[in-house]
Amino acid sequence: MKIIVCYTGGVGSQVIRLLLQHPEHELVGVLVHDEAKHGRDAGELVGMAPCGVTATKDVDELLARGADCALWHGGVWDREIVGALLRAGIDVYTGMAGFEIPLDQDRELLKACAAGSTSLASGGNIPGLISDVLPLFLSGYSGAVRHVRATQRNHVADYPSAFQLREYLSMGQTLEDAAASSAADAIWLDAQAQSAQLVAAGLGVDVGETVISSKEFGVAPTRTVLAASDLEVAEGTVAGVRWTFTTSTKDGRPFLDVVNEQTVVLGLGDGWRRTRDEPSWTVEIDGDPTIRCQLSLGPGAGSVADPATALNAARAVNFISPLVAARPGHVSVLDLPAPSGQLVDP
Repeated sequence: MKIIVCYTGGVGSQVIRLLLQHPEHELVGVLVHDEAKHGRDAGELVGMAPCGVTATKDVDELLARGADCALWHGGVWDREIVGALLRAGIDVYTGMAGFEIPLDQDRELLKACAAGSTSLASGGNIPGLISDVLPLFLSGYSGAVRHVRATQRNHVADYPSAFQLREYLSMGQTLEDAAASSAADAIWLDAQAQSAQLVAAGLGVDVGETVISSKEFGVAPTRTVLAASDLEVAEGTVAGVRWTFTTSTKDGRPFLDVVNEQTVVLGLGDGWRRTRDEPSWTVEIDGDPTIRCQLSLGPGAGSVADPATALNAARAVNFISPLVAARPGHVSVLDLPAPSGQLVDP
């Protein structure tokens, strides 16, 4: 398959590395924002040997490269570019659902799919695992499901972007500024609401509203400068944030809680993550039987700077073949077989 990668942030860069070593897929294009990256070799951009594929800001140039599939890893959801890819006969995968409008209700993108005979896939919310995919999988082993609770506890001190840590997670902000900021809340809430729609569809539920039922902050006990991003987290400023998103049925019964905890300092107090080796993800299905599943990254996680980024990237690459084989239109994990990895020589 010939693949385009849209943008070279943490996930996009790791996707490029995986594709450059993949036996069945060929990287043919990379879309970038930054003028300084335009025209540069994609391999060099991600710390690998030159590969002969140049990055570009020109969408028309990208469309002419004859790709089968594009993997969207932009910081925002650009419907115009996504629509152009679809109309050009290029299937599109996003691991972030679609901001602002649920993908399966976006008439313009559905028209683009019809025009290009293409598929638009949402692979589940970041990392396509805890808030939707894993709860749905586990629910298949429980009868009479009453409630689902999913918890993500990410320690992100090694994340390389100071801007994203500060703007989207409030790290290093004063408590007053963090409490007053609503931009990050809206982004997380949109994504979680779409995860909830996916879970509701799988469980046969008429979904109602998703709300932020609580938001908590943990403060830094001492001044810390994060080595990977150079972000300064002063004593008393935000070093941890924890949202709880609650979704109810149409008749008002809560059926899904998703807890999203992000920290850059460990041991912020009771209930906050204390050590790096604690499980990052837990899903609990209250049903018959009740199921509790904890997920951790193994020792091999140390080979990548940010394991959560690596999860997203691997899932995107593994999603390519099922997506290209899918029917035209919007498809989700409810429509496609679960993607699997590929065995390689050690």
